[in-house]
Amino acid sequence: MALESENKRPSFLEAVLENAGQAEMTALKERIVDVSQNVAELKLRVHDHLKNNFIEFDPLLKKSIGFLDKAVRTSDEINNLFNRIEFQAITFLFLQTKCDLANSTGELRNLHASLKEASVTLSITTELLQMEAAMKEVTDACPDGHYVDAAKSIQSFQELVRNSCSETQQLDIYQALIREFQSLVANFCYENTEKLYSFISWESNDIANNVVRSTLKIKSSCFKELQEVLQSLQLLNELHHWINKLRNFLMRSILLPLINNEGSVTIEDGELYSVMHVSIKTTSKRPSYLTTLDNLTKCFEFLHGELDMQFENNKSFINLLGAGCSEEFIDHLIKKCLKETVPSSSAELKKFDGIRERVAAFNNYMVGIEFLPEENHSLVDYVQNFNALCANKTCENYLKLARDIMKKDLQDMVEVGPEIPAVPISATLDNTSTDALIDNAVFLESFANVNIKSENELNPNLFQFPSCYVSKSILEILKLVGTILDEGVAQENELHQYYLSTAKSVFELYICVAPTIHEKLLNTIPQQVALFHNNCMYLAHRLVLLGFEVEASLRSVLKANIPVTFVDYVQTLRQLGTSTYLKHMQQQRKQMLDLVKESGKQRAYLRLATLGENSELSPDTERTLRQCLRQLELLQTVWQNVLPENVYCKSIGVLANAFIEELVLRVSTVEDIPANTAVKLTLLFKMVQERIPKLFQKDDEVVIFVKRWLQFQELINILSASLREIEENWADGKGPLAHEFTAEQVKQLIRALFQNTQRRAEVLSKIK
Repeated sequence: MALESENKRPSFLEAVLENAGQAEMTALKERIVDVSQNVAELKLRVHDHLKNNFIEFDPLLKKSIGFLDKAVRTSDEINNLFNRIEFQAITFLFLQTKCDLANSTGELRNLHASLKEASVTLSITTELLQMEAAMKEVTDACPDGHYVDAAKSIQSFQELVRNSCSETQQLDIYQALIREFQSLVANFCYENTEKLYSFISWESNDIANNVVRSTLKIKSSCFKELQEVLQSLQLLNELHHWINKLRNFLMRSILLPLINNEGSVTIEDGELYSVMHVSIKTTSKRPSYLTTLDNLTKCFEFLHGELDMQFENNKSFINLLGAGCSEEFIDHLIKKCLKETVPSSSAELKKFDGIRERVAAFNNYMVGIEFLPEENHSLVDYVQNFNALCANKTCENYLKLARDIMKKDLQDMVEVGPEIPAVPISATLDNTSTDALIDNAVFLESFANVNIKSENELNPNLFQFPSCYVSKSILEILKLVGTILDEGVAQENELHQYYLSTAKSVFELYICVAPTIHEKLLNTIPQQVALFHNNCMYLAHRLVLLGFEVEASLRSVLKANIPVTFVDYVQTLRQLGTSTYLKHMQQQRKQMLDLVKESGKQRAYLRLATLGENSELSPDTERTLRQCLRQLELLQTVWQNVLPENVYCKSIGVLANAFIEELVLRVSTVEDIPANTAVKLTLLFKMVQERIPKLFQKDDEVVIFVKRWLQFQELINILSASLREIEENWADGKGPLAHEFTAEQVKQLIRALFQNTQRRAEVLSKIK
């Protein structure tokens, strides 16, 4: 029993710790009570102070002194008390019994809750004090010109607002602080923006006829203050509106006008202000690229010299200025200056040997002052391939010239043919020897074993273009293509491909554009159609061998085999000329047949279809026939000397045959032709018989090219013949009549022309 009692007695160390713990608990209670009272007192004082300052605006209230410092010290003490409570809880956990531990833990919870309440109250009070302190820093920094510090204090206030707790945001005093802060920031931004307008000003005025002067004035004596103002507004993201105005003035009144027009830049350096005057002649021609780059360099040297300010975020003012306009500026400089500078011929290219170096120097300067970002290489990249730009521009001009040539009048014509030497396409290509085109040795070897008989010798005019007329513009186009190819052959590297492609594009352009340009005339004027047909055929003819000539020249000059062909346009050109010509032929045929056929309106020209109904021919019949003949004779006038002889004969023959075929059809299908009508038809048809052959140069050509001509002759004979003469011409199916008409057609004509008699019946029985 004595031993058990001895074990329950606490050790000396435990007794000491237990007494110390009780003393600590007492001290904690007392200190937490003091802290809570201090926090409550601080809360009331801060509330009264902020209320009077930002709600009631008491002008007699003194500024807060030490509120924030006291709050910080109290916060540190609260954190210390939290640590002591935590340590005391651990001590009780190891030393006390379960019953004592429960009592001690409950007491510690109460202390912790009281301390937590004081901590929350202090946190809210501290947030309000920090906001008020940030606002005070703004008002204190501005009078001394420390605008960047003021802007940073504004940023601190904004950060406090973002991180403030919900309890703080519900307070009336918080809302009052926010309103006061917004007013403070608005005034700060407004006043500093107004300072900017006093430090940097600009204007544009008309000083003379067609002369505009733009002036940029900078107060150089206030550089540090200007830098403070600019950076403070930039920190608050309030600089964009002002800088956009300045950027717009520089672009629209200075930089772009110096690119577009002649101008001068004058710099004036004074003690207080530095001024740049830019005078622009609005009606002047575009200046040279050297003048433009020199003027632009002067402008940027002025801007960099007066506004070279580095901000804390590693950005400069010039960088901010260029961020919103450098891309537009470079694009405009390329399109309106450098592109216009590109020479339009290879001969002028030598004058621009230094353009790459000059543009690269300007680009490097712009990057150096940070107006251009380092990754922007547009200027350097553009002039790097200046030879290709020159070739491209030259080719563009050639295509424009080709289009202008294609617009010329088709009727301005010239004769071509086998007896007239073809206009040389190119001096270079013309000088190409036959041996360069085809290796003579290979040629002879290929045909060494071929025995060609003399009677089978080829016509010397084979592969020659027939005699006809073409538009002079076609020869101009071919000459232009020769010039393009000459220049292409003279190029180095791969630039000749530009010219070869352009030469092909000329023919593509002709195929697409020429029919559209002359569409109206090609639909109405026969001679225009004939010339267009000849033009297409002549171009196709010249293109057959053009590719071989170019290849030979390229082999001679570049010592390289470069395949070149123009044959792919030959068939297209032929189809274009043929389709246009055939379309007009169909129009002429339709117009003529409409005269012959009954129109169906009140006015009818020739009523051959109603011969059986009327004993008399219409008075319009002769007039209509003469009109059709005049149409053919008009075509003869405008076609005979223009078209190749064979094409003309076939064309006029087809139209004349259609006319005669319609006459034969109308008469041969009539059931009754009175005698007096037959006489009149004979007279009218003999008029046709007399005038149609005159459409051809030789009398025998009418039989060759007008297929129905002999049939028409036999029809005239039938109309004026007796039954005996018809029977003799039939000759049991072996006479000339039998060659042109079938037995049924002859019987139909006999029935229409002769009355029903025994003699007619006998003749009809022999027609079989």
